[in-house]
Amino acid sequence: MTDYPPPPPPQQPYGAGPVGEVLLSQPLRGASPRDAIARFFKKYASFEGRASRSEFWWAILFTFVVNMAINLILGADSTAGSIVGGLFALAILVPQLSVGARRLHDTGRSGWWQLLYLTCVGVIVLIVFWALPENAEGDKYNVA
Repeated sequence: MTDYPPPPPPQQPYGAGPVGEVLLSQPLRGASPRDAIARFFKKYASFEGRASRSEFWWAILFTFVVNMAINLILGADSTAGSIVGGLFALAILVPQLSVGARRLHDTGRSGWWQLLYLTCVGVIVLIVFWALPENAEGDKYNVA
């Protein structure tokens, strides 16, 4: 019988844990919708670290679709629609701010840029920042 050397260990992505999963402290590049939404709620109030574009945009799309479903099912003008929509908006306020800050960190910017929400043109500037690719300057926001 021939003795073959053991196969080399499989290559793991950057920031991968022992099982091959990307740690929560690292951005998840190429996130699936399910993984991005799960991380959105797991990192509910974590303003530290970075978030990849896919991680951010899948979470934003999820909140948009749920909000539209609430408006369509209950009616945007009805009392029930207003109450449920308001509760949903309140429930996702902190996670949206945290994923937005982490996405800004990935582009090399501070999460404080989200204060531009308070201006009329600021939302457009934020959308542009969130759409930018990752920047090496964002490494300073990595969580050890």
